[in-house]
Amino acid sequence: MIEQDALAPGLALLRQPVLPLVAIVQFLYLTGDFGSVAEVIGQLTEEIETPFARYPHPAADLGPYVDLLAPLETFKAGGPVSAQVVDADDRPVDPMTATAALVAQQVLTRELERINSLLCAPCGCTLCCVGPEAAMAHGYFEIPLQPEETGLFPVARVESETTKTRRPDDEPPLRLDGRDFFDRTAPVLIRWQPGWSLILPRESRCPNLAPSSGHCRIYGDRPQVCRRPQIFPYVLEPATLGDQPVLRLRQTLLAVVDCPYVRQLREDIAAFAAACELDMLFRHNKA
Repeated sequence: MIEQDALAPGLALLRQPVLPLVAIVQFLYLTGDFGSVAEVIGQLTEEIETPFARYPHPAADLGPYVDLLAPLETFKAGGPVSAQVVDADDRPVDPMTATAALVAQQVLTRELERINSLLCAPCGCTLCCVGPEAAMAHGYFEIPLQPEETGLFPVARVESETTKTRRPDDEPPLRLDGRDFFDRTAPVLIRWQPGWSLILPRESRCPNLAPSSGHCRIYGDRPQVCRRPQIFPYVLEPATLGDQPVLRLRQTLLAVVDCPYVRQLREDIAAFAAACELDMLFRHNKA
């Protein structure tokens, strides 16, 4: 159990989600006679209370996210949506829905990076950097990567037309060299349908985890996902439709219950999801 005082800064932000304020700004800007999003925010000088939280200084709370609200101005001006967004049945959504989802994904990504960093620091664990233990049911731990981040990991790479049509959790599992892709002793990089991942098999370690100190050798340059454990926004999920990249509407918040602070703050995380009007998904990456 982590001391509650150590989690207090991150917990305070978790209990005051920004997305409800973004929704208010979005409504006022799109329905009112405002020239910019910043103009709307500048008028939020009074305390705002929602069913989930109180915001004594809403304009200040929104300040770090103003740049991410620019797509609302593009939409109001009749400009194009920056990406193709589809629903669960792969049908294009309307421009307003697409714009709101793009904004929400970006706001939550930035907000949760800050929250997760504050909650992760007191834990002092390397859970995100190692594969499952020998007795665990899961055969691997997956670390999704951006294409430019794969060069940080000096391990074997696998990329083929087959891997690019599969996902790590597909059944039956992808076979490589006559065995399940995770049935190995060393980490491997695989190019899946959603993108690249570092796969850590049972009892393996990230190659950048220093064995003596448990510190990350590339901490300053670590991948995006390593900066955002273990609560992830999936308002939109990268996917492909035919051979075209799209973003699929998911409206989900994912939290990994292997993580000690996720287990300890489960109710608060679920309340955060409810306040943001997202479905809540708790899952094990190792069990």
